[in-house]
Amino acid sequence: MDKTNETAAVETSADRYCSQSSGTILFSRLAADMVHYIFHIVLELDRIHDYDVPFEVLDELSKAVFRLRCVSALWNHFILSSPRYWCVINVRGSQAAMVVTIERAQAAPLCIYSLRPSQWQAVHFDQIKPMLVARHGQIRTLRLNDKDLYDFGLSLIRPGLPALRTLEVVPRSYPYRDERPPIYDTPQLQHLTSRSWRPPSEAAWISGLKTLVLRELDGFDPDLYHVLGLCASGLKKLSLGLGSAWKSLPRTPETICIPHMEELRLDIGDRRTTMEIMRRIRIPRSAGGKIRASLQLEDGTVVRDLLDFLLPSESGVVKQEPATIEIDSELGLMYAKYTNGNRSLQFGFLYGDLEADYEAIRGIFHAVHVRLGHPAISVNMTCDFRSDAEVLQAFYSSTVQGISIITRSLEDIVDLVATALGRRNSNLSGQSVDDDGGWPFRSLQYFAIDCHHRDVDISKMVSIIEQRQEYMNACGIAYLKRIVLARCCFVGMSFSDAATRLDILGIILSEEEISVHLQLWEDIL
Repeated sequence: MDKTNETAAVETSADRYCSQSSGTILFSRLAADMVHYIFHIVLELDRIHDYDVPFEVLDELSKAVFRLRCVSALWNHFILSSPRYWCVINVRGSQAAMVVTIERAQAAPLCIYSLRPSQWQAVHFDQIKPMLVARHGQIRTLRLNDKDLYDFGLSLIRPGLPALRTLEVVPRSYPYRDERPPIYDTPQLQHLTSRSWRPPSEAAWISGLKTLVLRELDGFDPDLYHVLGLCASGLKKLSLGLGSAWKSLPRTPETICIPHMEELRLDIGDRRTTMEIMRRIRIPRSAGGKIRASLQLEDGTVVRDLLDFLLPSESGVVKQEPATIEIDSELGLMYAKYTNGNRSLQFGFLYGDLEADYEAIRGIFHAVHVRLGHPAISVNMTCDFRSDAEVLQAFYSSTVQGISIITRSLEDIVDLVATALGRRNSNLSGQSVDDDGGWPFRSLQYFAIDCHHRDVDISKMVSIIEQRQEYMNACGIAYLKRIVLARCCFVGMSFSDAATRLDILGIILSEEEISVHLQLWEDIL
């Protein structure tokens, strides 16, 4: 329907339903183009072809269109009159509804998607498949995060998709099938997302990619390296999930520069792959980056090299920005995450209850702290191992301003508090404390601990804090301002008495939930 006829239809409908619907006020006062513009914003139609728009948004669009149609007969007629509201096709939706949707879309660019359900469901597409194949020139977005629809996706790609800009596919998992799709004609492809396979390096459209997201790959091999080289000049986002399989690359490191990179994410399960990527890939300093690597305690130099890769600096020390450290420690397995500005480094390693291992941990964190320019730090910890205090000592620094801990260990809670707030025994082994008088965390202003329904002698805790505050006040040093205790069973003193004594010192004591829920190693690939 052209613009003139569309406007005439709206005006005629407005006259017809003027006495029946409040919607006529809107349509009788606004031009059709303006109403379309309003609906366009309300329905977020600008987002349907974004490569990273959540599937939930696409699901919600059809529901939102239905709700708008229910407002009045006029609104229903208006929405039915334009193909722009019928561009989103859910392959797992009702076939009858999808057939009608495809017909109403007319010549509009199509977004075809499917998200695999949590439980297996039969899917039928015998009616919509020939309709979509016939409209292959209209398909701009094809996102099938559903391995059951892999063959369906190939049937759409096979004739060639000249308008396709976004492709997301998940191949079948059968080991005896070749999961790499043939090369078809997709000259405008800009965003590619997949799992378990990489695009063939001989595909001409690779050089036009702006987004490349490849997860659950076995490792970093020559073919993948070649693919990155082909698309590097225009690439803006790169996300790779690389397993521990190792295939050696040519010994001479040919650097791949990605000059327009805006966002980088690397999840690496092998130390050699980590080192190889650092040698071969260069990104601009302005790019945001996230790297997760599986390492060993003796890989302290690799951690420093990763920081050099993420945060390049001619002076060797980056511009000082506040940093966050997140620690998830459970039964000798530690995950650590440093966040500095728009870049983060996350690494995991095994450790034992040995002083040598704690010394290595302290060495790693100290080197990272120096490399980041001694920034103001917030530390968030979850610990299930009995070495909470030892792990906490790894972060002794005068720039730590906040500490939040969730502990389920069997250690005495007061001992853990003493590690954070009490005066350090100079005879103890470990890294030296850079706080005057041996008091750790000299800049600490906020301390929170979730005791997991443990008994806490709050009178001893108050005594430790009083000694600390007295020293800090005498030296004119920044001191604690707030302490939060969660899920504690208090003994030795009532909570109200403790709050009164700390209030005299200028400290607010409160009981509330601590929101430290770390899942640092979720979806490594």
